[in-house]
Amino acid sequence: MIKVVDVETMRRIEASADAAGISYDTMMQHAGRAVAMRVLNAINARNLFNEARVTVLVGPGNNGGDGLVAARIIAQESDAVVRCYLLKRRDENDPNLKGAREMGLFIANAEDDQRYRVLYNMVASAHILIDALFGIGVHLPLSGDAGKVLRQVEQALSEAPDIALESVMVTPASPEPAVEIAPPYIIAVDTPSGLDTDTGALDKHALHADETVTFIAAKPGLFLFPGAEAVGKLSIARIGIPDDTEGLMSEKRFVVDAETVRERLPKRSPGSHKGTFGKVLVVGGSVNYTGAPGLCAEASYRVGAGLVTVGAPPAVIPVLGAHLLEATWVILPHDMGVISAGAAPVIREEAAKVNALLIGPGLGREDTTREMLERLLDTSGEKRARRAIGFGGRAEETAAEAQSPALP
Repeated sequence: MIKVVDVETMRRIEASADAAGISYDTMMQHAGRAVAMRVLNAINARNLFNEARVTVLVGPGNNGGDGLVAARIIAQESDAVVRCYLLKRRDENDPNLKGAREMGLFIANAEDDQRYRVLYNMVASAHILIDALFGIGVHLPLSGDAGKVLRQVEQALSEAPDIALESVMVTPASPEPAVEIAPPYIIAVDTPSGLDTDTGALDKHALHADETVTFIAAKPGLFLFPGAEAVGKLSIARIGIPDDTEGLMSEKRFVVDAETVRERLPKRSPGSHKGTFGKVLVVGGSVNYTGAPGLCAEASYRVGAGLVTVGAPPAVIPVLGAHLLEATWVILPHDMGVISAGAAPVIREEAAKVNALLIGPGLGREDTTREMLERLLDTSGEKRARRAIGFGGRAEETAAEAQSPALP
């Protein structure tokens, strides 16, 4: 299960992990390796191999440390040309900086880069750009050197020459070359720089990633707009943090992904049939809105209903019938292509046969349809139905039950 945590909780999780023996340096090494693996995958996917140029934008904090670790590992495990651009000078005793230097990587400092020409060239010539400038603790708007660097990166990306990634498409008849033109592929470390991971707020110069590798858990701002637009593909690297770590274990928010849903679906018996999994009646549609009930019927099947019936006016059914081969149909009384007031008793009769009733998609706003709904939901003048429809009917049913004598 992929948990979703805010910045404060993430700080607490990291502190708990450190206290339990997983040091901050260990977490950084694991985080950097996770990023490096995604970069190596991108290099292979683009058939770059011996010619890949990777530029790492290194911030002053832990996010920059993750970037330096990734740079070292990429250089160790590939033939890529790896360059690092430091927003702020780092202590020469920083083990991650020393590791990058020992690998012979080109390292530039923003303080030495007049007019940011080195930065411009490093970004514009890159096949892959790693954004390790700012992590989850960023405060917006970005200003000072941070803002200047992001503006220069933005300009370099917009003016970067297209890079031809050649590949060969093999077909049985005639192989022919295919050339994909692509700008630098951007991988963000933990979060795209300029995104508030609690709120989803986005700096106007924030880097928009093609892929984001975040750590331990997802963060709310990665899913909230406008920030979500800058995330690209999202992967979560656990970096060795156990599920029972304080802060992570107690977090209730999580991502509803395909695997989480699959684990929670009930198993179906081999001897089951369509009647085993519930029946749905969808009432809707009109001559001007033919598709809406069809979408709802299809959704009903997707969530597991065994049998779906669509009640609609005659003008709608032939249109939907060609697309919904599994559904059954009830032709409802109509007036000029919209469901009329006379449909209420028909719907009530059909509703008694199903487990769920959906009314509304594509009904329209004609007076006769409104009258149908009033008749359908108003049970005050009728004998108690076998099954009441609507809140009003349920309230009367409850009141009647309360007045009836208790069973011995």
